[in-house]
Amino acid sequence: MRVRAITPEEIKQYQEHGAVLLRGFVDPETVEELRGACLDPERPQGRYKNVLSPTGKFFEERFLAESSDVLHEYSFNETIGESVAKAMGSPTARFLFDHLFVCGPNTPLEHYWHQDISYWPIEGKQICSIWVTLTDCTVDSSALELVLDSDKGDIHAIRPFGGEDFGEDVKKNYDKGAIPKFHEMRDKYKILSADLKAGDAYFFNARIMHASGGNRSKDVERVAYSVRYIGEDVTWHPRAAFDQEALTPDDVVLKPGDKFRGRLFPQVWPAAGAA
Repeated sequence: MRVRAITPEEIKQYQEHGAVLLRGFVDPETVEELRGACLDPERPQGRYKNVLSPTGKFFEERFLAESSDVLHEYSFNETIGESVAKAMGSPTARFLFDHLFVCGPNTPLEHYWHQDISYWPIEGKQICSIWVTLTDCTVDSSALELVLDSDKGDIHAIRPFGGEDFGEDVKKNYDKGAIPKFHEMRDKYKILSADLKAGDAYFFNARIMHASGGNRSKDVERVAYSVRYIGEDVTWHPRAAFDQEALTPDDVVLKPGDKFRGRLFPQVWPAAGAA
């Protein structure tokens, strides 16, 4: 399984702007392995799956690496662990969870701009996702777009998406007008947007606004696999109206302000067992 290391220039871009594109991050043979594992009909389903569009085909699935040797090997790759630790500026990198997104053709969607940190029981600046596309894609076929420097602003309240229901408090607290329609103001904001080849990857931190506009192509399915990692400054931070069960360890008790630990969040780099 082959991936390339992040470069000093890419680290600088990530640390200054919150996101960076790594072309050719995963080699073609490894892309085939990952895509095969993600789409394998015999693979046990991850612990969490959600349909994201009432029409067409768009779903997410989490915690796949728990039951897939291929996805586990990739998620715990030492080159990836070292690269993400350097990007975050952390002496260590710890696995948080993995996440599959499949968006089929003829599935157009309104841009759903959001920050990941709003959805997770977590606090800290050293939180990084590596989103790798396992198929060629363009913005029209659901390539991810990211708003550079948006990590320097406020954290916005969440709203449900797809089949999720986070309760009445979320509906009451969400202010739709607070998040700009970045895709309609491309001259005002610095949006990281590109046509991507399979194996290209975005590194971005959990405060970065990002979205895709669904898949408007007629015959191209977009498959993307994202692994989330955390560094030394990250702590457990339950958020109001968020169902945190999926990210709650079952072998240790975490109190607000505690560092993540336990079997669900093992250290990836330097290589070590769960602490």
